[in-house]
Amino acid sequence: LVLYDLSATDVRSRLAFLRRRKNGTGYHGNSLEKALRNTRPSGGEVLSWADSLEALLTNQYGQAVFRHFLRLEFSEENLDFWLAVEKFKKTRPLNKMAARAAKIYEEFISTNATRQVNMDSSVIESTNQSLRLGVSSASFQLAQDQIFGLMETDSYPRFLKSPLYAQLANHNTH
Repeated sequence: LVLYDLSATDVRSRLAFLRRRKNGTGYHGNSLEKALRNTRPSGGEVLSWADSLEALLTNQYGQAVFRHFLRLEFSEENLDFWLAVEKFKKTRPLNKMAARAAKIYEEFISTNATRQVNMDSSVIESTNQSLRLGVSSASFQLAQDQIFGLMETDSYPRFLKSPLYAQLANHNTH
């Protein structure tokens, strides 16, 4: 299939799966829908996602496409955890941090977590200790770094080799 021979309508219909909403955590809300309402990224933008995972995650459309890819790989919780911690670090007023920390811990880290992320036991223990000593914006830093590293070395390279990324890169550069 040669994508640059397709009309914009054909490409939009082929990428319609990105419009579907996922029920579940409120950490990402309807960002996918918002991203798709905006203009499509330029070819340069899509190609810049290959520069680094940070470049991908700071682009609204790139983040939405990466989320879809992770959903297909059954590892969307990694991105949701990373984003939840990013939001947690910006929590104001500070007296709301403890409640948000508990929510993140229960959803992603505890042994009964509904969307448990895969972390080393030493990182889990360090995170527990950090939370016991007092909640701060750095309480989840080790855990967040490990999950980012996992995405960077595992999911992100597969995303860049995926047909989804290839389609977007080819369509937007022709």
